[in-house]
Amino acid sequence: MTKHQNAIALITPLKDEIDNIQKFLDAIGHQSIPITCLVIVENDSIDGSREYLEAITSVKNVGHFKVLHINFEDTSYRVGKKYATIINEGMQYIKTLGLYEALDFVGILDCDVFPEKEYYGKLTAFLNANPEIGIASGLTYTAEGVPHIADKDFVRGNSRLWKRKCLEEAGYPVVYTADTVSVALAHLKGWKTKTLKTAIVTSREIDTKLTNSRSKGYHAYFRGHTLFYMALKFFYYAVIKGRFKTGYDFFLGYFQSMIQRKPRIGNREVRNYFRWYLLNKLTHKFE
Repeated sequence: MTKHQNAIALITPLKDEIDNIQKFLDAIGHQSIPITCLVIVENDSIDGSREYLEAITSVKNVGHFKVLHINFEDTSYRVGKKYATIINEGMQYIKTLGLYEALDFVGILDCDVFPEKEYYGKLTAFLNANPEIGIASGLTYTAEGVPHIADKDFVRGNSRLWKRKCLEEAGYPVVYTADTVSVALAHLKGWKTKTLKTAIVTSREIDTKLTNSRSKGYHAYFRGHTLFYMALKFFYYAVIKGRFKTGYDFFLGYFQSMIQRKPRIGNREVRNYFRWYLLNKLTHKFE
């Protein structure tokens, strides 16, 4: 197959998005550069999303379009391993295609995230101009133009793009908070990760489908963050942000996980990365 410049494959997790599917596909169809492959991984939808997708055979501006279906015993919405399993399903499918070796980039784009027309044009140009950067994303705003409350320098999981070489070297593990862990793995392989502030996607309000703060506390423990770091996070939420319950639940989730000696990520290099996370941030080690 002839290699195309900026060849992109996108993976889209989807559950109960009947109100967003067409808007999402329209956003893809109006991108300023073509999308080589779009794989939607539908899971356990009960709102008509599955049936809607079954009627679609092609998408404007997309070379190869595929809908996969995956089912879970637990049909509730959960991030973490379930989300990572869905993304991994799409990634494994892409690797079976004859076009995989011709790809330059692989990305995640959630179905409730709508990229501006130039989004992928901007990201691919940014990545091509910066050989050291392996993962990039833009910034997320609400439909009203309000920025989502998140670290503006952390590449978003819902709209990120990997250089294929970076993804192959660092991987996307099926673990809790795979988006965060995959950034760590990229850093440990010598890649940088950056947000392009001029690239914009719009989405629904943040935290409408996220796990609760106590679960996030366990996820922090799972990755390898220290008790001192979590104490600082509690202070940040409770005192600076005025969200005492959020900070309390976050810290309690971590502390209970520590006392109960819950499982942690098996990769010791990743655990050490998060053990020294604060120091690395202060010294800009991976920036």
